[in-house]
Amino acid sequence: MIVAIMVSRLTLVSHPESRCCGLLGSRTGSVADDTHAVGHDYQRDSQEMKTFARQNTPDPKASTHGPGGRDAGLDHASVISSLLEAVVVVSARRGIRVANPAALELLELDARHLDLGGGLAGVLSFTDAEGSPLTPGSYPDRMVIRTGRPVSGMIVGYVLPSGRRLHLKCNAVLVDGSDDDDPTIAVSIRDITEKQASWRRLAYAAQHDLMTGLLNRTAALTRLQAALTEHPHDDGQPRSLAVMFIDLDHMKRVNDTLGHADGDRALIAVARRLHSLIPPPGFVGRLGGDEFIAVIDSNDRDEVEWISRAIHQSLAEPVDIRGQGFVISASVGLVWVPRRGDRPAADIVHDADEAMYAAKMAGGGRTVDFDTLGRGGITSIGA
Repeated sequence: MIVAIMVSRLTLVSHPESRCCGLLGSRTGSVADDTHAVGHDYQRDSQEMKTFARQNTPDPKASTHGPGGRDAGLDHASVISSLLEAVVVVSARRGIRVANPAALELLELDARHLDLGGGLAGVLSFTDAEGSPLTPGSYPDRMVIRTGRPVSGMIVGYVLPSGRRLHLKCNAVLVDGSDDDDPTIAVSIRDITEKQASWRRLAYAAQHDLMTGLLNRTAALTRLQAALTEHPHDDGQPRSLAVMFIDLDHMKRVNDTLGHADGDRALIAVARRLHSLIPPPGFVGRLGGDEFIAVIDSNDRDEVEWISRAIHQSLAEPVDIRGQGFVISASVGLVWVPRRGDRPAADIVHDADEAMYAAKMAGGGRTVDFDTLGRGGITSIGA
């Protein structure tokens, strides 16, 4: 009965998200969001985890026999050893005091790594989500000591001695603060590497056109809207963006001649050429079909005209599809936009689309500036 209660307590503490409506499946790995979402549940679990850790941490002053002595300690040790969850009990001074087999296997540790001092930071080299080393004060055990509050759902990176990188989810709680200079912290650790990889794949798929690898329409318009409010001035001068709506000419001929599968290969080749010509922080996105958007971060009209010429020259090179060369030109509409953030991105794309249509009506294979449309004619640039 005691063993069952202990296992139940640790399960509740190690998996607080199980009582929070499937938190793991709904979030993107934010430590702050995780901590906030499970904070109330974790407070209820804190005493349970303290009790468990005290029961399973050897007391050097305790008797080794009789009730609460060696026999009880062996029973408790067998419980923690049988858990599938990785569990460690950490001393601020003495490092990892207790680690069950699941923890030793997950972290690729052995007895030589225990009691090295310095808490978790003295034994494990954790990183943040970007791979930068955590400062000692940012480790979950040190955060508990510093704040006096449990840490729940903290995501860290860890490179195994074998070289494999893991993403770990840590929960930590103070279990013995009687010694102010050497408090004891219990930490449960879960390997969420595969979940993190799944989240990244889902996030990528939500923002990218899976055929070309470019930003999809929604992501491109979102990024354009954000760019309109970034750094609106440069040395006191207003900054602008150049937005191009690019529609490929003659794609129907490619599809009719070779079929849509080879037409897709042509689109991929064109996407790569466009992507190579737009300097960061500018970007290229696929709006759909054979339509693309390019955003150029520049006030320099000469630079934008050079890029426009480079686009047309690049597309003039035949695309090789199954031994046949196809030239796929483009009609391009250009809009200059001040970075004031007062225009919806969709309106800007609409204006660029109008200029593109004028370029196509003029024969294609050229760029038309939207500003010239209301002046009794059109002016082709950079073609």
